[in-house]
Amino acid sequence: MSIPLDAPEFERWRAAAQRAFASSDIQAEAGLHEWACFLFEQSAQLAVKGLLHGLGAGAWGHDLSALCARTDALIGDPWPDEAARWAERLSRFYIPTRYPDAVPAGIPGDRFVAEDSGAPRSDAIRLLDAVDRTWGALAGVDGSSGRETDAGGAR
Repeated sequence: MSIPLDAPEFERWRAAAQRAFASSDIQAEAGLHEWACFLFEQSAQLAVKGLLHGLGAGAWGHDLSALCARTDALIGDPWPDEAARWAERLSRFYIPTRYPDAVPAGIPGDRFVAEDSGAPRSDAIRLLDAVDRTWGALAGVDGSSGRETDAGGAR
């Protein structure tokens, strides 16, 4: 497949994704698990948008599942089939982690605990790794970026 790649644009978005991922760990360590969950979703969303922008495709909107579906439709293989499942799980954290009217009483922070941020962290790692590996495959280079979220990096 020959798709013109925009590496600087991809790297710009991927760097933002990495900062969101790092911020999510800081929020979790501070006990702000609702924000950790939201930022794990955001890190994945930024990375997938970066891949789409790097491919010259539109990446508008905030529906991570739709962005992953667009990615799959655009490139197919090497995009992993499991990405849709990871995105669907992460998408659950886009609204209810932030807005008091998304919960019946109290605030979102009253409802999210440490156990809640483990699964979205894992799904974010999987999606960020998928983005890096897909970009690497399309660019003809090793998809491992050496970033903390790579399969060999810290978890």
